[in-house]
Amino acid sequence: MYEDQTRVSPQETMMQHEVHLRRVQQHFVQAACSCGWLSAARRSESLAAEEGRDHAILYDGAFSAEIT
Repeated sequence: MYEDQTRVSPQETMMQHEVHLRRVQQHFVQAACSCGWLSAARRSESLAAEEGRDHAILYDGAFSAEIT
């Protein structure tokens, strides 16, 4: 490595993961992440929330259970 180059920590280059729930049509809820990941649209809000929470945990991200 050259003397004038600085090292970048992995946290600085990692994508941020912010997961939230959103309503799809009238009867479905879907977890969506700022990285582009989407869960399947679910009738069960608790199942969509669980999938979103799992994604946030897997990538050390934030999760919001509020449906938008």
